[in-house]
Amino acid sequence: MPISVYKGGIAGGSISARFQSDYSNVGSDLLAISYAEIGGANPQVDHAAAVPGGFATVGVQTTKAGVMEVWIAAGHENDSGRLIVTQNGTSTDDEPVQGSVRWVYSVGAV
Repeated sequence: MPISVYKGGIAGGSISARFQSDYSNVGSDLLAISYAEIGGANPQVDHAAAVPGGFATVGVQTTKAGVMEVWIAAGHENDSGRLIVTQNGTSTDDEPVQGSVRWVYSVGAV
């Protein structure tokens, strides 16, 4: 079961997430991002796998207020790495993570 954390509000625009996988991880981990406008309109999903010691980058383009989720689906409970979320190229969150995690954001209108 992933650990869910509400990270707060984030301004709309070009939002991306990057997962840097630790070399000691047992297998690949999945990074996913999803966004939908309030009411569920115009959903977007992007995903990529990160091999041990590698990285994955995903992104969405937001224009209206909505909800966004960033997921790490870890292949193993002890897999770890660094999760970075950026908005229009500026880092908003940059933290070490372990196991499966889910960050939730409320997205503001552009």
